[in-house]
Amino acid sequence: MLVDETIAQKMFAGLCCGRERCTTEALRVLSDFVLGQQAGNGGFVNRGGQADLYYTMFGLLLVAVLRVPIRRDQVARYLDSLDPVSLDLVHLLCLVRCRVLLAYLALPETLQNAAAGLGLRGNVSEALCRQGAEMLHSRQTTLFPLQDPTSPYSQFLRLSLAQELGFSYAGESLADYCQADGLFSNLKGAEYSSTNASSSALVLGYYGCGCKIESETLRMFSCCQQQDGAFKAADGAPQTDLLSTATAAFALSLYQVKPALSVRDFLYAAFTESGGFSSGAGDLMADLEYTVYGLLLMGVS
Repeated sequence: MLVDETIAQKMFAGLCCGRERCTTEALRVLSDFVLGQQAGNGGFVNRGGQADLYYTMFGLLLVAVLRVPIRRDQVARYLDSLDPVSLDLVHLLCLVRCRVLLAYLALPETLQNAAAGLGLRGNVSEALCRQGAEMLHSRQTTLFPLQDPTSPYSQFLRLSLAQELGFSYAGESLADYCQADGLFSNLKGAEYSSTNASSSALVLGYYGCGCKIESETLRMFSCCQQQDGAFKAADGAPQTDLLSTATAAFALSLYQVKPALSVRDFLYAAFTESGGFSSGAGDLMADLEYTVYGLLLMGVS
């Protein structure tokens, strides 16, 4: 296993693999969908049609993977309008990744290929690096998902940020989040595990942060796959969804584990007439986040 590659690099490789599995027509409609999601101010829009930093990160990632032209100068102005000091962990990571992606997109295609998938920090300012360093050591609970800096998901984000900025991150024990089934929750004292937390823990364990993942844990997590080939957010969730499925499949792929059932029909059901992916069957509204998950699932399954 190549643990020297970052989470972002491994995701980028999975997305590129997904791109290679698309037909020419699918790539055309995907590219048209992504281009249609850029707002007039340069950012990319959320499900409400408003420019949003979180969705801008997904938009730029798809632009880099699909190799479609965009107005990079307008994206830069949109990012310049944001104050890093005001951002929580999720959005600070998004801003850092947006800067890295813009630097990547500014390279000639020959140099993009040599960059091996976002191994760049040249467009991240010293001020943004300092803010990132402060975030990694912060205990201000309001800056973290579920107001908990040590949950599996929060630590997954912290590790991602550290890798993007070239900092080290040892991680903190996840023992308090481990459930009786060997999987994980994002809540201490929870009765049930969740896919988000377990996927996060698997990634952390792969990089030697906070826990050691045993083969039985991988088996148990893989067995959470449902009959449609997808994963639920948690055992009691009413239906499967693309976010849970893609993140689970990506986490398992780090250990060279593939769930037993095909995701092909599930992916077809999540692909919409607009050219992007939705959360799954019954959801007719595509967005950039789910489109990233669709390509990623296609690439790692």
